Amino acid sequence: MNDFYINDYTFSNDGKIEVANEKYSKDWPVVYLIHNDKKLYIGETQNVYKRMEQHLNNPSRKTLKKIKIIFDKEYNKSAVLDIEQSLIQLFGADNKYEIQNLNGGQSEKHNYYQREKYQNKIDFIWEELSKNGMTNMPIEDLRNTDLFKYSPYNTLTIEQNEVCKEIIYDIIDKLSKGIDATSIINGGAGTGKTIILINMIFKLISVNKMDIDFSEEEDSLTDNMQMLHDLKKFIEDYGHDLKIGYVVPMTSIRKTLSTVFRKTKNGLKASMVIGPFDVAKENYDVVFVDEAHRLSQYKNIGFRGEFKKNAEMLGKDPNEVTQLDMIIANSKYQVLVYDKNQTVKGSDITNEQFEKAISNSSVTRFYLTTQMRCAGGTLYTEYINGIFDCSQSPLLDVENYDFKLFTNVNDMVEKIKALDKKYGLCRNAAGYAWEWISKGIKNYNDVIAEGKEDIKIGPYKYVWNMTNEEFILSPNAVNEIGCIHTLQGYDLNYVGVIFGEEIDYDPITNKIIIDFSKFYDKYVKQGNDAATVEKYIINSYKVIMTRGIKGCYVYACNKNMREYLARFIKEEKK
Repeated sequence: MNDFYINDYTFSNDGKIEVANEKYSKDWPVVYLIHNDKKLYIGETQNVYKRMEQHLNNPSRKTLKKIKIIFDKEYNKSAVLDIEQSLIQLFGADNKYEIQNLNGGQSEKHNYYQREKYQNKIDFIWEELSKNGMTNMPIEDLRNTDLFKYSPYNTLTIEQNEVCKEIIYDIIDKLSKGIDATSIINGGAGTGKTIILINMIFKLISVNKMDIDFSEEEDSLTDNMQMLHDLKKFIEDYGHDLKIGYVVPMTSIRKTLSTVFRKTKNGLKASMVIGPFDVAKENYDVVFVDEAHRLSQYKNIGFRGEFKKNAEMLGKDPNEVTQLDMIIANSKYQVLVYDKNQTVKGSDITNEQFEKAISNSSVTRFYLTTQMRCAGGTLYTEYINGIFDCSQSPLLDVENYDFKLFTNVNDMVEKIKALDKKYGLCRNAAGYAWEWISKGIKNYNDVIAEGKEDIKIGPYKYVWNMTNEEFILSPNAVNEIGCIHTLQGYDLNYVGVIFGEEIDYDPITNKIIIDFSKFYDKYVKQGNDAATVEKYIINSYKVIMTRGIKGCYVYACNKNMREYLARFIKEEKK
């Protein structure tokens, strides 16, 4: 299957002559890497001899010294475009080189004949490149990194790319005319909203450094080149680089994305990733808000002093405004990622407050429908919604997704631990149905020694997450149980979900019911009616159950809930 081979040449006229003698150098698709010890350019072409000549005349490549060409008698145009993009993303995350492909390779993800076969070859190509000292990390570890998952070099789907282009053109139009405006991206969990935001930010920041020359043969699909050309001209005419902020309401994922921006470079800076209150410190041209449904209102917020201060700067009563009002007041254009079904706290902005805040803006809405995180696809997320709505018909086998129900909680916990050893990034989580008695104890072993385990189910005892910031990456995370606030926004390979005693099923009414006396998140309960709290609890479980890329395992404490779930989820057999 692996018929490829990699040849090395000097990146020079002498090297070009050597390339000319290669069988596949002039009329065959190839992938190539031009590099020195610090910088790397990755490309594809139908005529590597001609393309090499063009690169040798490009001032941006003058410091590069070597070229590696990947030949394969089975390559076709679609395959090399795909491999080129995969290598750009991998090297971008590996962080050994500064990547010169500022356009990010091909703009859209395309299916083609035998794509899986060519994708499998990438593992072997990476192995060969590793033998040549070109990589830092094994490919299995690399794919689990945040730098890979949130890379600006991710190829967008056709749906995502269209949204990206339309928003960028709207930014150009509205800022050129001096019109304040808002774009809203609606989409459920796992539809790739964060990836779109990072992709747009990267284009807006790096476009002035891009080599956009329509006279040259392009290394990748050219469907978005015109947009980049127009964007570059707009920024030149605008008079200054755009002041951009990337607002991430949740502290944990904010820290993660800040690290991604710092390590990616090429114009991205950690300082661009900010909290909601930071927007008031400067005036922004464009503000991107991830998880805008997690922006706060004054009610039930834990940091009232800062909220009140920012409200007063607007001359408003804090009870009359939200963090979204503050963001709109200090920016010309906002791009908001929003999903009202992912609100999980009493302090989260309501849908009514959200719509009121944007009512005075020129608003454009976009909708993402394709599930990108879970291998089970959109079918899986719709299936989950049907289970919680009590409208799902039994039993659906979710293709390509490991969806199992456990009758013993410890079997599930241990299975997730075993999968973590195999794949990495496998974590257990639970609804907030146990008090957090270990809170304040810094060391996991001390919790065990003092008998302060939080979660007790029969003879089994577990500990809540010991840290809120970047919990899933913490050294002992696989031995702890994460809560909704530590998992939202993250991708896992497998997730184990414990349904607590607060959530049950009533077979008489055919409804999910909540026992509020067994729910311990005071920030959700405080100041909210029963219907709102119920909505937040169910939303939390939906969010947790859509974290897993490869699979989701489930255990329910209550007998009725367990029997109800057994209608829809195959039981794990010992």
